[in-house]
Amino acid sequence: MTAKSDLIAELQSGCDGFRGAIAALPGDAYNERWLGDWNLSQLLAHMAGWWREMAGSFERAARGERPTPEGVDYSDEDAWNARFAANAKPGAAALTHWDEAFAAYSAAATALPEALYGIDPEKDRPRIGNRLLGGPGIHHFQEHREQLQAWLASRK
Repeated sequence: MTAKSDLIAELQSGCDGFRGAIAALPGDAYNERWLGDWNLSQLLAHMAGWWREMAGSFERAARGERPTPEGVDYSDEDAWNARFAANAKPGAAALTHWDEAFAAYSAAATALPEALYGIDPEKDRPRIGNRLLGGPGIHHFQEHREQLQAWLASRK
């Protein structure tokens, strides 16, 4: 399994590539619907929402607590996604909000001790650091990269 530093570098690379593709877009581009019912502002809010949630999970895991807050259930991803998208900032403010959420998420991932990354030999599964960086972070960029590239190509 990939070491903490490699995972964080992969996360940052994904962010840099994704952000670089949208950084020069004009403000009105953020309102174009292209991802189902979503526009760019809503996609960014969706990603930022998960990062904010998972930053807290990293912080709880670092304290030795359960990563998910008591009484919270993330299994209905569609409901969470809709909630995050509904709180989208307008226009370029969405990118600022996204940047802030990514910074908090990345900082929380970096602060998590190395021992909480890798493979748990007793459970034979990735440790919490790998799981929290994988889905909402590294995979999120991979999941939306092709969609973003297709939309950007259609705007030319």
